[in-house]
Amino acid sequence: MIEKDEILALLSEVVGKSPADATELVAYGQDSSLTRFANSVIHQNVHEDDHVVIARVAVGKRVGVTETNRIDGEGLTAAIERAMAIARESPEQKDFAGLPKADPAAEVPAYSEETARVSPATRATAVALAAEIGAEKSVVVSGAYRTSVLSLAVANSRGTTQYYDATEAFFSVFATDRSGVSGSMCAYAVSHNDIDVERVARTAVDKCVAARDPVEIEPGPIDVILEPEATAEIMEWLSYTAFGARQVQEGQSFMAGRIGERVMGENITIYDDGLDSAGIPVPFDWEGVPKRRVVLVDAGTAKGPVYDTATAAKDGVESTGHAGPATFRSGPSPSNLFVAPGDDSLDGLIARVGRGLLVTRFHYVNGLLDTKKALMTGMTRDGTFLIEDGKIGRAVKNLRFTESMLRAYSNVDGITRERRTFGGNWGGIGSVTVPTMLVRDFTFTGATEF
Repeated sequence: MIEKDEILALLSEVVGKSPADATELVAYGQDSSLTRFANSVIHQNVHEDDHVVIARVAVGKRVGVTETNRIDGEGLTAAIERAMAIARESPEQKDFAGLPKADPAAEVPAYSEETARVSPATRATAVALAAEIGAEKSVVVSGAYRTSVLSLAVANSRGTTQYYDATEAFFSVFATDRSGVSGSMCAYAVSHNDIDVERVARTAVDKCVAARDPVEIEPGPIDVILEPEATAEIMEWLSYTAFGARQVQEGQSFMAGRIGERVMGENITIYDDGLDSAGIPVPFDWEGVPKRRVVLVDAGTAKGPVYDTATAAKDGVESTGHAGPATFRSGPSPSNLFVAPGDDSLDGLIARVGRGLLVTRFHYVNGLLDTKKALMTGMTRDGTFLIEDGKIGRAVKNLRFTESMLRAYSNVDGITRERRTFGGNWGGIGSVTVPTMLVRDFTFTGATEF
């Protein structure tokens, strides 16, 4: 990785020499090591140490964006020249509000030296333990163990400079047996010391064993307990379709025209907070604007979206620090999303279900069916279990759901105190931290043969 002082000095020097009306350079670094395994055997070790610099320039209201892996003065100058050529051939962006002049962001506890030093042997030991646990139950395991050092540096022609470095550790286990049933579990943290490898592996293996000989049930409305990984998948989709200002401004979000209205149950509060160390903290966005806590849904009431500089100018407000990379055109979105905890335990939720399902996670979710209703479809996977008279019973064949998340989150009848944090499967900056939820009358519309 390039050290803080070195990368900021380089970016600032090149920005200062740019002939464009406005110039921004953003350097994203990733020093990542990945161990993949399948059939209980390691089959791949990968190490990647790379920096990408995104150059964004403005010539009047014409904006050009390009990127480069060449991290030196000549390479960055060439990137700016390419971005200027793109800008001159591009139409004017009427909503371009210039580049932000931002105060220094807060420092956050997002770096673990122990994670930065994790060796392939340490990851291999974790995989060996998972394989051993699987073998005890005649189950094979697959998955990945990734440890990374990440950095983000921003410099622009208005004097904004920011730097952030972090570490991440991600461990996932998928357990399968000869009949094809499966169970899974994953963990994500700043420090690899906070990942309980044995718990992850045993949970995945135990779910696989319990999922053997699943029974078939008719689709239809039924009470469900959604474990955190299922809820995290839904929140990722809502981040993309509903919680960004562009989606609200374009009328595609369920919040469009409904700010201040009840859209979910009073026990649902959803917020984004880049400084909250309960998740994976990130202190500023890809424009260098410090993040602020944004309550998106407060006790069921839609409060409003997150903003970047351009969408904030359009609404006459300030950026909340949620710009994405300039190479992405979908607008701002939450990157440190939380669902507020409740007062329940998982056992307490199970005890309150007369007949229902425990859902481990969702798979192949499509959140674009009707974004104004937050209508989504997807399938259960890696362990779906029947609950009868407050006790978990037989495994159930996977089901397809089609449900409005506004309706589902209006029918939440319990939320756990415990939450889990998830990051992107492919790495990167950001996280989702969510509890387990009991949802009444969740709608399933189809069944599978497995």
